[in-house]
Amino acid sequence: MEIKDIEVRVIFSDESATIRGTLEKAVKAGANLTRANLTRANLTGANLTGANLDGADLSRIREDLWVVMASVPTEVAGLRQALTEGRVDGSAYEGECACLVGTVANLRGCDYRKIPGLTPNSDRPAERWFLAIQPGSTPANSAVVKLTVRWIDEYLKVRDGR
Repeated sequence: MEIKDIEVRVIFSDESATIRGTLEKAVKAGANLTRANLTRANLTGANLTGANLDGADLSRIREDLWVVMASVPTEVAGLRQALTEGRVDGSAYEGECACLVGTVANLRGCDYRKIPGLTPNSDRPAERWFLAIQPGSTPANSAVVKLTVRWIDEYLKVRDGR
């Protein structure tokens, strides 16, 4: 097998034991993540405050979030509000601040395992994305929340034909 035309650019390196640790240090050092493909990245607890995610290939994550929202259309506005108010904790299915599926369950007033058409799956791209969201994260202090709210707004415009 011959491999051609591969461009590898190192934007940051360090001696961290995990990709998350390196990513957090890169963001703190001002690394630009434009065009970075973070689709399968495990962002559990990652602090991406100040990260520039413009142009990063996050299409699979956005598309999966849209699939989730299409399965729970009456909760989309509440999900957006929870994000803007910092009431999401991507690491927990239950609690006042919960992850994507947990927040939907809170909005419905039901168990997160009993949402018709929406099965909890910690491997799905949207749920992995939400792992980077901590209680208190808002569009003003989190690039992940800011972009997620933008995706929700785009979804609502398409859904509502605006």
